[in-house]
Amino acid sequence: MDAASYRLSETLAKRAMRSLRQTGIHAPEYFETSGFLTRVESMEDLVVLLDVMHNNRFDDFVAELGGLTDADMAALLDAFAEYARFFLTQFPSAEIPIPLSGMLSQYAIGLKLRGIPERKSVLEIGPGSGLLSFFLSKDPGIERYDQVEATESFYLLQSLVNRHVYGHRFIDHAQFDTRSAGLGGIDFDTMRTRHKEILPNYETPVSLGVERSPRAEHFPWWRLEDVAARRYDVVTSNANLTEFNETALRYYAALFVTVLKPTGVFLAQCPGGGKTSGDTAIRALLDVGLRPLVLAARYIGRNPKHPAALPEGKQLVTANLVFVPPGHPLYERASNGEQKLPIFDAEDPLTRGIFGYGRETGAAITRSDLLSAIAERLRGLD
Repeated sequence: MDAASYRLSETLAKRAMRSLRQTGIHAPEYFETSGFLTRVESMEDLVVLLDVMHNNRFDDFVAELGGLTDADMAALLDAFAEYARFFLTQFPSAEIPIPLSGMLSQYAIGLKLRGIPERKSVLEIGPGSGLLSFFLSKDPGIERYDQVEATESFYLLQSLVNRHVYGHRFIDHAQFDTRSAGLGGIDFDTMRTRHKEILPNYETPVSLGVERSPRAEHFPWWRLEDVAARRYDVVTSNANLTEFNETALRYYAALFVTVLKPTGVFLAQCPGGGKTSGDTAIRALLDVGLRPLVLAARYIGRNPKHPAALPEGKQLVTANLVFVPPGHPLYERASNGEQKLPIFDAEDPLTRGIFGYGRETGAAITRSDLLSAIAERLRGLD
């Protein structure tokens, strides 16, 4: 998948929809007005997106996790080694950007997902730099991880990452299948039977169909009808809810409640830093019938705005949201959204699992510590 192929498919989709108001819902409005890289001319332009998220939050994520255990370090070093292989495969430079905060934030999301017992199918809306794939591809509890992305630059980067970690078990739905569209019909065989000198040494091409068994599928905004037909155990949308405009928020909130199984969970680690208010984002979720099981702001050290501490000294880097749909076993227990913050029941097993209660305490690893360990791991990378 390259920029030209992505744009061709997007252009054809817009022509088929014939509605500027519908296509406008999915425009990355916040990115476009803030000068973010939304379109690319070369795949090398994507390098700058690898370390663009969650700046200066490394120490905070270490605190949220209660330190990094030996198992954490092993998982992170494995992920960074695979990330290095990915970078060296896709880009010409041997100087690899190391997204310490970005990768640790995605590791934290991966751990929260592991705390959800039923997570065979996961849908992520707006995966950003795509780093979560390095962790979810290693989670034996996840059989299918699908993604939706509306920004060209991020979509292309995510596609590269997914092709690397999932290989032939990845399907990119932005790619336009010309064979299935019935293009190229010139009735060649008929003409050749009537005149043998049309390409006299011609050999008829042959092909074989194979049954695909994907573990990850990637959907652009113009293929959301296919997503809406599926059902997921978990939907996650991280650091982006406030970056949707209000119409997009309503659309995606409706999508969340449509695709979640009755026993499903919606999880958001960070509502984002966009112009739409967090209250507006929460209201959009409530309006479609989702209820908050967890609605907690940032709790790292002292926080005068929200002085109430979370149970058992739990810390959070940023606001976290966990919602459940109608029919969920915890739906009646969940808040109607009017409860005073924080909404956080540490007696609930699902909440405890997501937020790592009972997790082994680890070491206060610094950025330098991790960087040194990564450098050692990358020596003689196979």
